[in-house]
Amino acid sequence: MTPTDPAGPSAGWRGLAAVIASAGIVGITYGCLAPLLALLLEKQGHPHWAIGINGSAGLAAAILLAPLVPKAFARLGFLNAMLLAVLGEVVCILLLLVWRDIWFWTLLRFAIGFFGTIQWIGSETWIVSAAPAALRGRVIALYMIAISAGFALGPVVVDATGSGGSGAFLVAAGLILAAGLLIWSARGIAPKLPEAPKAAFLVAFRVAPLVMAAALLAGFVDMGLLTHLVNFGRAAGFSEETALKMLSVLLAANLVMQFPVGWLADRVDKRRLIVVFGLVFFLAPIAVNATVGTSLFLWPAMIVWGICSMGIYTVALTVLGERFGPALLSSANAAIVALYQLGGLSGTFAGGAGMDLMGNPGLMWVFSAAGLLFLCFAAYRTCQRGRAPRSRM
Repeated sequence: MTPTDPAGPSAGWRGLAAVIASAGIVGITYGCLAPLLALLLEKQGHPHWAIGINGSAGLAAAILLAPLVPKAFARLGFLNAMLLAVLGEVVCILLLLVWRDIWFWTLLRFAIGFFGTIQWIGSETWIVSAAPAALRGRVIALYMIAISAGFALGPVVVDATGSGGSGAFLVAAGLILAAGLLIWSARGIAPKLPEAPKAAFLVAFRVAPLVMAAALLAGFVDMGLLTHLVNFGRAAGFSEETALKMLSVLLAANLVMQFPVGWLADRVDKRRLIVVFGLVFFLAPIAVNATVGTSLFLWPAMIVWGICSMGIYTVALTVLGERFGPALLSSANAAIVALYQLGGLSGTFAGGAGMDLMGNPGLMWVFSAAGLLFLCFAAYRTCQRGRAPRSRM
């Protein structure tokens, strides 16, 4: 379904609005649950390594089970799978109130992660397939803005309801239900996807390997920064307030500049844009290490890095609509989601290991090394394309 299909352009745009709004609401829920559960587990006296395992359960679910999501769409129907995921999330969130045991919560977070992955892949597949080609980058940018804003509002929910009692859990469950109602309201215009061919998940890697590498890099750096940047700032001599501002500036640049990134993706060669963003991933950490003692130059580096940190994922999604037909689209999107989460899991651990082995600057050296590896892979793909002009991206 696209806004220009026979059902009418207004129907297509209503569907896009519903799924983008739904994704934003889901973002609020996950932005609420992550700090809420971490706070409660810390109050229960659990060690940080155990809290870390609990927090990683959702990532593990996305990495391990994302390849199954296209099959769920084919067997259950696209809309049915998304609505069943909503029901599963609500049940699991309410079960968090039943038994406050860390390992029971870890199992529930794994289940929530799987159901959330269905929603994540479903939402992005819907948006990529429904957005008109000339506007796809900007439509995806609006989706990324909704998600980012949702995550930013999540901690506000915890602050408003408090971490004690059941209030935050009930609000989270209610938000997921609201997201499901939005999806249900667009039931007549949900995309109809043909069943994916065998090994479609692996085919996606062969068709667009650079895009898949970009998703891996984005997750590696995004989650590593979210986990370690504040501690990096404090160890560099900044106050806690200034260290938090470093993260805030990065996230604000990410949020404010998403639409211009989407606009740019609609107008320039997307492969070159991805490579330019990869260059920033290589250079920005070096600039941060070089300017960390001179705040005047530090902030521009954080702003540019923030623009590219999620911008590379936005452009990668835009490419999916060009490179993959309906039969492969959900599998390609599942591959991107799994790689982003794998990057997030590995980036969190690699960033911490870099700080332990090389001191505070080690965090930035790890991120810069990841950017360099991506650029080397891009150069390798360029050489391949030069030898075979019709080779894949």
